[in-house]
Amino acid sequence: MSDQSARLLQESSPYLLQHATNPVDWYPWGGEALKIAKEKNKPIFLSIGYSSCHWCHVMARECFENPEIAQLMNQWFVNIKVDREEYPDVDAVYMKALVELTGQGGWPLSIFLTPDQKPYLGGTYFPPTPKFNRPGFPQILEEAYKLFSDDPIQTDIKSQNLLEKIHLQNKAGKSLGVKPNKLIKGAIDILKKRFDEEYGGFGSGMKFPEPMHYTLMLRYWAETGDEETLHILDKSLTKMAEGGVFDQLGGGFHRYSTDRFWRVPHFEKMLYDNGLLAKLFLDMFQATKQDIYREIPEQIFFWMESEMTSQEGAFFSSQDADTEGKEGVWYTWELKEVLNLLGPKHAKVFSKAFGMTPKGQLDGRNVLHLNMKVEALADMENIPIFEADHILKKGKKTLFEARQKRARPDTDKKIITSWNGLMITALATGYSVLGEEKYIKAAKRCAEFIWSEQWKDGKLYRIYKDGQSSIAGCLEDYAYFFEALITLYETSLQSEWVSKARQVADAMIEEFWDKDEGGFFLSGKLREQLVAKLKNPADEAMPSANAIASMALLKLGRLTGNKTYIEKSEETVKAFQVFMEQSPVAFTGLLSTLSASDLSPTEVVFAGPKEGTAFDEMWKVLHTDYRPNKVVVWSENGESNLPLAEGKNSIEPTVYVCQKGTCHPPVNSAKALDRLLERPQEIRLNIFDENKKNAQILEQEQNNFMGVMGKIFQQSGITRPSNEK
Repeated sequence: MSDQSARLLQESSPYLLQHATNPVDWYPWGGEALKIAKEKNKPIFLSIGYSSCHWCHVMARECFENPEIAQLMNQWFVNIKVDREEYPDVDAVYMKALVELTGQGGWPLSIFLTPDQKPYLGGTYFPPTPKFNRPGFPQILEEAYKLFSDDPIQTDIKSQNLLEKIHLQNKAGKSLGVKPNKLIKGAIDILKKRFDEEYGGFGSGMKFPEPMHYTLMLRYWAETGDEETLHILDKSLTKMAEGGVFDQLGGGFHRYSTDRFWRVPHFEKMLYDNGLLAKLFLDMFQATKQDIYREIPEQIFFWMESEMTSQEGAFFSSQDADTEGKEGVWYTWELKEVLNLLGPKHAKVFSKAFGMTPKGQLDGRNVLHLNMKVEALADMENIPIFEADHILKKGKKTLFEARQKRARPDTDKKIITSWNGLMITALATGYSVLGEEKYIKAAKRCAEFIWSEQWKDGKLYRIYKDGQSSIAGCLEDYAYFFEALITLYETSLQSEWVSKARQVADAMIEEFWDKDEGGFFLSGKLREQLVAKLKNPADEAMPSANAIASMALLKLGRLTGNKTYIEKSEETVKAFQVFMEQSPVAFTGLLSTLSASDLSPTEVVFAGPKEGTAFDEMWKVLHTDYRPNKVVVWSENGESNLPLAEGKNSIEPTVYVCQKGTCHPPVNSAKALDRLLERPQEIRLNIFDENKKNAQILEQEQNNFMGVMGKIFQQSGITRPSNEK
């Protein structure tokens, strides 16, 4: 075993371990590699990816496992391999650099640095020889080496200019003072123009989940009642849920769709996507009451529980797109497989429902997507709807069981604090919206694990793997976990979560706050200092950590009455006002905070015992509708240290409500609370709930069947027992 493979074998990252036996002399990110680059005055080749990235695997097989290419890399460069999930701040800096250099980014991120870490040349995937209109990787290696060795001064000047451009992105400039409602409407108007009326989502090419766009749109609808906005939400989320981008058998969303139709995805499943989308669909269920928006989070949580939960109750980071070197094989089907599993009649019905063809959509294989609803299917096949429904349910179960016997995609079992925070928020919300006790138990168990293992000496760690905590947390770890703690308080009403949220908030402000310009840096004082300090206020694959931090600070300030938190929230949004004025749709996360801060909250204080039917019924009423600006508090026997609960005590379950600047007399019944709460927006759209209609048809068919059987019984002289219902 060589020294280089031993280096990566000492790491816990599954992505780095995948490269441990490459002939490339890899170093992990850190002081040793950077020191050697300076001492030897060698340029750095920095390769950033993640374990479930398909094109990362392709480049590894074609280039990093190639001895001739590895020899060039080892001869000319200090080679550093980075897991972007471990070092999102490193990834952010060099992704910004790559976009400045080439106009686009992506993974694998392949970038060349001077010995003092300044970027000067880069790209994403490079093949071993020229193809796909891309140069071969050996050519790129030679060009990068010559640029550095032949003209180091000019290369340094170029890289320094690049860093200056990146640095200027933090400089806000002078705001025009555009009002919040105009900024928000500006973003909504742009999204309306980009909306794909036929297939949902935005644009006419590849489709990404973009949950922060939809979250702002839902908030906007809740405030204005704008029908077009709700139509965009309903069309897009329904198409997303019915498409191949959602795993129709096992639950959970894949990363994104490679086509306009949400049909053929890149098949990796990421924890963060599913946490964000579960929360979004739950919000949409509150808004519309459509069954699909309840069923999708339930299926996400099923997938999480069965495939993504560690023994300790925390959640793994991702599942790979590839099995046996090919993408999507685990999830896709040849038509003949389904014929053999289901038999001719059932296979015919099933294949029509899920859009299966002999050619398939991916290398002769089919990506299951909802192509035809049960009602139309039953009509086409001339069978009762309950029979069609039975065939589909049985078919899904049979295929799921058959899939379980295949070679499984790898699971990246590292536990990432920030991503776990997103899933805690989703699960806790799932409990309050759906009333399932198991969801709040799972959320608490995960949060308790993160607190016990990742919060040490007043600081948060990012990674937990193989029994070890490692890597100082970056802003997203603090912000996302902070948000989760507040959500846990408002859904469990246990004061310990507010106390923990305060500690995380205070540490976040101390560690990341920019005292000169406002807002939060991605890297804190404990992390290794990079060549550029970024804030990244725009939303990307995940919401901006500044956006999540500002919203969580606003909520905590309202909960605790601590004005410092509210001020920091407002200062964060203000720090990026100019950017929002220039391109509002890029900052939908921050615009959600702006929306929330511009509206007075609905303050709801529960007093008295939390147990009993009366409390449960009032709790259900409060969470039946979508109310994004509510603050929920429990007065613990009148002794709560939260100002909103002060002096509010009762021997029976009681609710105090303040809304729109008016505080109402307390109520102690669900009916009274329902009358008191401000009415949500009326849904004036003709939203068609297919599942509900099918259920009604199925019930009618069964009633008709029982009626016919009753007549047969009567004609035969057989009567039903009198106690039969």
